[in-house]
Amino acid sequence: MKNEKVFKELLAQYCSVEPQDMKDDMRLLEDLGLSSFDFMSLLGDLEDNFNVELDPETIGNVTTIGEALSFIGGARKTA
Repeated sequence: MKNEKVFKELLAQYCSVEPQDMKDDMRLLEDLGLSSFDFMSLLGDLEDNFNVELDPETIGNVTTIGEALSFIGGARKTA
């Protein structure tokens, strides 16, 4: 899945886990060690790369890689 590959490559820029080692059940903060600043920066990168608009309050409930991928897939596309 292209979205998954791009997502994991972006995510790898904010943690020490290689994209090929990431699993859907890995938690963004606890397992990957993202800080809240990293998380917000990642959101901006995701919006730019996937042309979607992500609500920080709603996506704040997303805790795993799998949940994030599902959320991005259902996000509202920007023009």
